[in-house]
Amino acid sequence: MSNNGSQSSTGHTETTTKVGQQGGAQPAESPTGKPATPSAMTLALLCLCLGLFVFYLVADRVIPSTDMARVRGNVIPITPLVSGAVVDVSVRPNDRVQQGKALVHIDPTDYLIAVKQAEQGLEQAGKQVGIHTASVQAAQVALSDALVNQDNVERQARRIFAMADQGIVTQADADKTRAAVAHANAGVETARSALEQAKKQLGKRGQQNSEIQSALLQLQKAQLDLSRTVIRAPAMGGVSNFRLDEGVYASKGRPLMTFVSGEAVWIEAYFRENSLGNIEADDPVEIALDNAPGRVFRGRVASIDYGVNWQSAQTSGQLATVDNQSGWLRQSQRFPVMMRFDEPLPAGLLRVGGQADVVVYTDGASLMATWGRLWIRLLSWLSYAR
Repeated sequence: MSNNGSQSSTGHTETTTKVGQQGGAQPAESPTGKPATPSAMTLALLCLCLGLFVFYLVADRVIPSTDMARVRGNVIPITPLVSGAVVDVSVRPNDRVQQGKALVHIDPTDYLIAVKQAEQGLEQAGKQVGIHTASVQAAQVALSDALVNQDNVERQARRIFAMADQGIVTQADADKTRAAVAHANAGVETARSALEQAKKQLGKRGQQNSEIQSALLQLQKAQLDLSRTVIRAPAMGGVSNFRLDEGVYASKGRPLMTFVSGEAVWIEAYFRENSLGNIEADDPVEIALDNAPGRVFRGRVASIDYGVNWQSAQTSGQLATVDNQSGWLRQSQRFPVMMRFDEPLPAGLLRVGGQADVVVYTDGASLMATWGRLWIRLLSWLSYAR
């Protein structure tokens, strides 16, 4: 009885071992007795993932897009060019102004006085020029008299020298005549030197005179400083970021407020390096502003930056600093792409620093472009929830 049980147990173990060995070598069978295969759902998901990956690669080249875009504009610090107390502030924070509108008035008293002094200096320079002109005229008369005297003395000397040769006059008379001729010649040279000196002091005539020119420059400088006591808007735009009131002392070269120009506003979008392959200047773009949900604006690519600052420069004599990136895929580098709007946007819609989404159409007639138009419009509506 026990022997039969042992044999049965041994036989069962061998059978199990054989079945286990066969089971390890053969695939599991389905309830119907056929080998199991991947389900249609799994294959569909794999195909979908592969299709989406290929679509992403193509879209990144044909219709590159990014949500890393900002509104840019010319931000100008309003800085006084003269110093003085503020007597009037003609704008309030965040006012929109037109080009040339007065923003701030600085006390002009000191600069009015400077203009008066410069005007008096010009008048005095004119009088001084008149004096020098009279000196030139007097020197010219003196030279003419000296030349006439020289001519008379030389004619008289020729007669006396002839008579001295004939013995009619003494040699002493001839010596006196020679001295008179030398004195007359010296008088002419002195008169000529005086005339040259007078002309040098006078300089050029009229407004080309150096003294007149210097006085005119002083007057122009004083008038320029006076005009600078009124600070005006350099363009159409808005003023921001200031707390200013009457009595505040405005220092030359120190900004009083910030001016944001409304005439030159553009979009600066940051694209991955491998998205730039097909982007060219003047390619059409569509822009969705966070400030204008549900609206899409058209524009063009203006330019693509040539480079970015990826690492700070090392001081000469020091070893370079290396950024050791790890992993299979390194972080992508982005480059700025400048974009302009096709048409001017309503005042106040564009705010410098505002965010935007952009799509570039490198092939406007393709099916991918249609998808890009749908995508940017979806993003514009999603701006309501951001």
